[in-house]
Amino acid sequence: MKKLNLIISVLTFITFNSYAQYTKLLDFVGVADGSLPHASFVSDGTFLYGTTSYGGINNKGVIFKIRPDGTEYIKLLDFAGTTNGNTPWGSLVSDGTYLYGMTNGGGSANMGTIFKIMPDGTGYSKLLNFTGTSNGSYPYCYLIYDSTFLYGMTIQGGTNDKGVIFKIKPDGTGYLKLLDFIGVSNGQAPTGGLISDGTFLYGMTDMGGTNNKGVIFKIKPDGTGYIKLLDFAGASNGRVPTGSLISDGTFLYGMTYYGGLNDVGTIFKIMPDGTGYSKLHDFANAADGGSPYGSLIFNGTFLYGMARVGGINGDGTIFKIKPDGTEFTKLLDLDTTIGISPYGSLFSDGTFLYGMTYTGGTNNLGTIFKYKDSTINVINVNHVETDFTIFPNPTNGIFTLTQTNNLKSIKILNILGKEIYCSFINNDHTEINLTSVPKGIYFVKVDNGVQVHVEKIVIN
Repeated sequence: MKKLNLIISVLTFITFNSYAQYTKLLDFVGVADGSLPHASFVSDGTFLYGTTSYGGINNKGVIFKIRPDGTEYIKLLDFAGTTNGNTPWGSLVSDGTYLYGMTNGGGSANMGTIFKIMPDGTGYSKLLNFTGTSNGSYPYCYLIYDSTFLYGMTIQGGTNDKGVIFKIKPDGTGYLKLLDFIGVSNGQAPTGGLISDGTFLYGMTDMGGTNNKGVIFKIKPDGTGYIKLLDFAGASNGRVPTGSLISDGTFLYGMTYYGGLNDVGTIFKIMPDGTGYSKLHDFANAADGGSPYGSLIFNGTFLYGMARVGGINGDGTIFKIKPDGTEFTKLLDLDTTIGISPYGSLFSDGTFLYGMTYTGGTNNLGTIFKYKDSTINVINVNHVETDFTIFPNPTNGIFTLTQTNNLKSIKILNILGKEIYCSFINNDHTEINLTSVPKGIYFVKVDNGVQVHVEKIVIN
């Protein structure tokens, strides 16, 4: 009996500890603030910006912002259908001035739109109406920005009605269809977004490929050089990759919604040239979660993500895993109070994880939450506190790195783990200019060949 009591006490402590690190910031109500969010957050260092797929005055979704402590919720836009789109499934992206996004429906042909809006809710402009064959239809994913063009994909439309890859300028001009998906040869129906390494765009499709279970691909920003990197096959490597890829500068990481040993999804990595594929984890449903819909994020040590179902309550989980596939840890079992069935990805400000659930919460219309994990804090591998300083921080993009420990190199990564800057350090004081990148949270990583130290920087 004493042994049983000890086990119960340990389990109770673990459960309490997990919930103690969780904070619900908002229960969605519906008309007033939106409902059923399907996307993820972006941040300008002060507010989190997001969308809901439904709710608002017209029950067609909203754009909103909220502070990271849950205060100052502001609804920026009510989607209305024909005039400005409806049902945004993907996340927003910023160029430092405007927020850009897409809707799955609405617009002149009711096939979706591309739009931009100022962070204060003014300046809304519809950049494109999707119409089907000529430019795609029903986008599910988010846009990315390379300082000249916005890039995205649609799940349908194009010449074969299997989706397209496109680019467009931030003022709505210069639309160019880069690729029509065909099916077997190059995939079809992408629901995730693209990422870029500066030379290629990388993405995945839900279907198509040799086994009609989806593919991983890369393509140049001008539409040339398409290469299929992997055909998903099912049990061996997963199927139906619904999220997007992320990069740690060496490998690409992603998840599949189905497939793997238990047919409830996998976590994998692959080299950008298509070699080195490795399945890092097979989801098992009740034990750890299943069918992840969003993407992973990376903090330098762990990959973090959410599963849409599974866990103790069958309502989804939050988890972390190391890039080599070890140390998988279930951080939290979601439930009807916390929120259930997350479709988006997590966002990290270097201290907390932030996310949304599609349903659950007080009104069963979804929630906004944050979660604190001890390993989220940016990494200081050897606990060296005096390697370097950054000033000013927050910054407008121009800052000085002062180093005191013979540092050799600097890398700067965005919140998805993508390297956006890399240089050698030759002086004690190094001025860095990142005014061309969007506002938000970034990680500055420096080393002297032995020690590694990372600090968070906010560009606003």
